[in-house]
Amino acid sequence: MEEVTYKNREEMVYQVLKKEILDLELKPGQLIKETEICERFSVSRTPVRDALRLLQEQGFVITVPYRGIYVTLLSLSNIKQMIYMRVAVETMVIRDFSRIATPLMMEDIYYMLRKQKALIQTPDFKPEQFYRLDAQMHAIWFEATKKKKLWDLLQEQQLHYTRFRMLDFVTETDFTRIIQEHEHMIELLEKKDIAGMEMALKDHLYFSMKRMRHQIDVEYREYFEEEETEGKFDI
Repeated sequence: MEEVTYKNREEMVYQVLKKEILDLELKPGQLIKETEICERFSVSRTPVRDALRLLQEQGFVITVPYRGIYVTLLSLSNIKQMIYMRVAVETMVIRDFSRIATPLMMEDIYYMLRKQKALIQTPDFKPEQFYRLDAQMHAIWFEATKKKKLWDLLQEQQLHYTRFRMLDFVTETDFTRIIQEHEHMIELLEKKDIAGMEMALKDHLYFSMKRMRHQIDVEYREYFEEEETEGKFDI
């Protein structure tokens, strides 16, 4: 495993807590106690408070007066808007990619598909591992079309969507289906069927919202902000 180095204690606490929030190791709505973090990282309160302040500025945690610091809840409205933006932006990128795709670029995509297949055959693989392979595959067409900055901006704005996708993978029981969706999209791309690819991409990105309606309403209701019921799952 690659060793991670940090500039200082504040960055260490910040990066570790941020990753744990995105990976749902720290659950939406979970209370974060300064004293426990200090003990865990063997640091004083100052770097912990600085790290929590930065996390709050970025929307990862929120301070509730007289109660403490909590991991922020998920917003369905935010998630739906992020999916909408992903579809709008990524379909345009796919069009650009289809015009320049070389056999070597396509092999990069097929390599990611093979890694996904190998991963799900690994006993006790973690959802965040699949999530990162999934993201790496989508990033290929952004990088190939020289739009990596755009991809990075999308990732930076996915506080709610990233955690939602992680929750999706945590509750997913058929990773083969996701890989089959990827394979279908790539087949359409190979055929230069851009209209078909765009529809497949849209279905792929929206599927989790449809699949998880029950979990959102029942099992993981406490993870989400209270929103109006009418139309909350409209996409």
